[in-house]
Amino acid sequence: MNNLKRVVTASQMKQIEKNAAERGLSYYEMMENAGTQALNFIKSRETLKNKKILIFCGKGNNGGDGFVVARQAFQYSSHVKVLLVDGEPLTEDAVKNYELIKKLKIEITNIEEENENSLSLDEADIIVDAIYGTGFHGILRENARKAAKLINRSKAKVYALDIPSGVNGDTGEVDLEAVYADYTIAFDSCKPAHVMKELAFHLGETVCVDIGINESCYEFLNK
Repeated sequence: MNNLKRVVTASQMKQIEKNAAERGLSYYEMMENAGTQALNFIKSRETLKNKKILIFCGKGNNGGDGFVVARQAFQYSSHVKVLLVDGEPLTEDAVKNYELIKKLKIEITNIEEENENSLSLDEADIIVDAIYGTGFHGILRENARKAAKLINRSKAKVYALDIPSGVNGDTGEVDLEAVYADYTIAFDSCKPAHVMKELAFHLGETVCVDIGINESCYEFLNK
């Protein structure tokens, strides 16, 4: 686990990641580390064998983190299903991880093709929210809103990657349909929303996991 006391904005986090990439830790490696550490935390709270795991993935890098979680979880449970919320991924590293889960024959469906019954949410044991990351602002788009509603009515344990979808990581503004998580797994550093007590009902328990970034990448914060 990393330092819960370090709080950075979304733009500062981008600079930290840029610094890390310039020092030799690729964005792809950061995504791999984020997904792996997220799954490690989930394993510390859950027995994964034979559990039904639903992973809601957006089309950006948060979705890519979700694909890594899916691949890692598939080692422990054959009941892993990925739901594409906004279609296939668009960012380079997310696309790479999407291709990897396709090779594993993990079940993948598009949320537009699903209905509440076929999703079998009532049978899910674990849900991973990998729709939007801490760069989210504004309001949830139609498909994400549908996904959030489905997640919120489920009785499964909900793990949000970086931040629950629909919560603005910088301001703490919340969409009316934002995801309610049991656990929020922040990557590398907390964002302002993670330490806002009024968001505790959305965040659940917040943990911060190490994704391999060297301490030198934060030096600009002290200038």
